[in-house]
Formats: sequence, structure tokens, C-alpha cells
Amino acid sequence: MNLFKKIIFVSFFSLSSFSFAETSLSGNVALTTDYIWRGMTQNAGDPSVSGGFDLEHDSGFYLGTWAANVMSDDGAGNTGSLELDGYFGFSGSFNDDAGYDVGFIAYTYPSVDAWDFEELYVSFDFFGVYVMYAAGIDDANDYTEIGYGVDAGPGSFSISYGDYENMGTNVLVGYDWSVGDFTLGFYYSDFSHDTTASSDEDGAYFTISY
Repeated sequence: MNLFKKIIFVSFFSLSSFSFAETSLSGNVALTTDYIWRGMTQNAGDPSVSGGFDLEHDSGFYLGTWAANVMSDDGAGNTGSLELDGYFGFSGSFNDDAGYDVGFIAYTYPSVDAWDFEELYVSFDFFGVYVMYAAGIDDANDYTEIGYGVDAGPGSFSISYGDYENMGTNVLVGYDWSVGDFTLGFYYSDFSHDTTASSDEDGAYFTISY
């Protein structure tokens, strides 16, 4: 049984101890003009389609899966066209203005097993500010991010700064607003590589999700 299947098996086994009357299942799908992750394109600047499912329990426990088409090449002849993630965790609130989230996520690439990696993550949010730390398991790099979000006009404005160990830093500015059952988002991302300026990236992208 591969790692991704183990995650789903263990997570559903954990949920079996809860009442299914207290669980909710939701799905999501999105189209973006570029799949940007931590400041770096995952699809060579081309549009990407993604989707996933989430199962949540009233206790705060959740698990989910998410997939997207990617276009990756490691320069060694390995190319990937699909990313498939699995995750589970626990989230809650301290009061009306502060909350937390802690969990585990596995990033998998079915066509190139060597690219697979996992992280343990924890985040705290308070009065619109959040801080997040993801600890890479085994040889995976750690990631730290701080951000702020606030309601503005018909939608919400957000800004964040992230530092990806041995990779680089990124700044993301965005605006999201709802139109019926859809959410529209316009973002600008700027990534600075730690050592190679030619690997810097920046640009705007648009996302529509349901």
C-alpha cells in the first residue's frame, strides 16, 4: 500500500470512531491561469484545473484530497503531469478572533515517485493575521509564512510573505470576491530565489473556483 493510500485508510479509520451524522462532505473545483505554489509556477505558466474533496467532523477533525494538472521537469529526464495530495488534521478556535490548525499533508506525483514529499504543519490566526509553519519530513525543506486578510468592498484583500528553506522567498497579494456560487480571485506573486537570480519569478494570475 503506497503512502497516499495509507493516509486515506488511516484517516477514514479515525473518522469511523465519530458519528457520521456530525460529518459533512464538500467538493471544490477551480480553474487558474497559472498554478502558483509558494511563489513558483507548477505548470510552466499555463492554465491548470484542480479539484478535491473534504470530509469534516464537528469535533474539528478533517481529511481531504486534492489534485491538479502540472507540468514539471527536473532536468534529469523526469516529467510530471499530475499532482495528487492527501491530508488530514484538526482545527478549532480559541475565541471569535483566534484559531488554530494542525495537520499532515503528502504531496505525490504518480509518474515520478522520487518527487513525493510530506509535511507536518501548524498555523495560528488572530484578528486577521496568521502565521504558518510547515516542517518537511525527512529531507523535505521547511516553510514559514505570515499573512493578513481583511474585508474590502465586495470581497477581501490579502497579503502574505513566505520563506521556503533552500529555495527562496515569496510575496503574494490578492483580492477575492464572490459572484453567486463562484469565487473569483486576482493575484500578483513575486518569488526571489535564494541563490539563482535567473530562477526568480513574478506575475499576475486569475482564478475562478466553485
